[in-house]
Amino acid sequence: MARRTSLKFRIALRACLLVGLLWLGAAAVTWMEARQEAEELFDAHLVQAASLLVAQTDLRIEHDDDHADEVFEESHAPSLHRYGRRVAFQVWAGRRLTLHSANAPQLPLSAVEEGLSDSQVAGERWRVYSAWNERRQVLVQVGERVSAREDVTRAMAAGLLRPLLVALPLLALLIWWAVQQGVRPLDALAGAVEGRAPDKLTPLPDQELPAEVLPLVERLNILFARVATTFERERRFTADAAHELRTPLAGLRAQAQVARAAGDDASRQRALDQLIAGCDRMAHAVEQMLVLARVENARPEDFVPADLAAVAREVVAERVPAALDSEVSIELEADAAAPVHGNPVWLAMLVRNLVDNAVGHSAAGDLVRVTVRREGDGLRLSVRDHGPGVPEDELPRLGQRFWRSPESLRRGAGSGLGLSIVMRIAELHGGHVVFRNNDADQERGLTVELALPLGRERGSR
Repeated sequence: MARRTSLKFRIALRACLLVGLLWLGAAAVTWMEARQEAEELFDAHLVQAASLLVAQTDLRIEHDDDHADEVFEESHAPSLHRYGRRVAFQVWAGRRLTLHSANAPQLPLSAVEEGLSDSQVAGERWRVYSAWNERRQVLVQVGERVSAREDVTRAMAAGLLRPLLVALPLLALLIWWAVQQGVRPLDALAGAVEGRAPDKLTPLPDQELPAEVLPLVERLNILFARVATTFERERRFTADAAHELRTPLAGLRAQAQVARAAGDDASRQRALDQLIAGCDRMAHAVEQMLVLARVENARPEDFVPADLAAVAREVVAERVPAALDSEVSIELEADAAAPVHGNPVWLAMLVRNLVDNAVGHSAAGDLVRVTVRREGDGLRLSVRDHGPGVPEDELPRLGQRFWRSPESLRRGAGSGLGLSIVMRIAELHGGHVVFRNNDADQERGLTVELALPLGRERGSR
């Protein structure tokens, strides 16, 4: 597995690379500007030196105007400073070199006799300024070797860039230190996560965190809360299931013992019938628990556009034969379409549990009425039976896991999970369930109403 580089190293490296590139750009600009400024400065010195020589020649000519041709005799000007060797000058009277510096060649420094020019004399490149005196009797040429100029320019640029060279590694160290200080909250966060026990799902501290990291921590805390809720739900479910299955298992064991100890076939047959009925109830209870566990772990991709009216029609058509066996009628009133964003399988399970619960509490000849209607921006599913109803003080307990009414316990029916599944499915679909007795309508029974938000109709945009 490839070794991963740290965030601190990557940030510091990129910052140093960017600073280095910026430094190279600044150095290049500094070099070019220093070179240009030096060239202009050196040219100005050449012009100034030539102007002084021209002025001196004019003074000497005016002083001895009658012997202008003899004013200048060939001579060598002394070198007064070590930098003076970089600059050479010549004074020409006509075509005769009358005065020149010691480092000046015998040939003219430039063929150009006015202004600045570049030339090559005896294999050397020169930068030359040429000027005539006012009477155009004397030509003055002041030149400087290009190589000497470049040496001075490089020395000047080096003097400017040397501090930058020293500052660059110091800047890299400062960047590394700043990055380390900047990511200290991340190190603290990593330590807090690393030191946690697997079952510790309390929120991570979000104080003093950078704005870029805060959304990640907030989402982690939301995830921790969801995982904690899931763990708590699983622990509660496991504890409830273990408690509720203990009694049926004991009953099955007792019936099996009765069947084994029965002295006649009739008693044995009754015990075996009770054993089979108990197995059916336990199988139903286990199935309901598995359904509830599956519903508890719902995912967003489980929800699609659905039609609650179509789901209700399918469920009612499916449950009518069993209801007729109990001499109970089922009546359905539904709109043509009742769009909802949900899980069709779970919605069918919800309607089936409500219908089965209503049929199970109805007597022979009773009617169970199922209604699906649009109401404003929502849908309302209503299942009404004409059974014994539920005492008012027990209505709030409907939907609690494994809780069964005294009537259900007397009849030995149900697992206490059907309405819990209904309420959980309703919650997942953004709805809520209301239980109420029918006493206000001068009739027996219980009405269960489910309100759901209206979804888009299939095919609509």
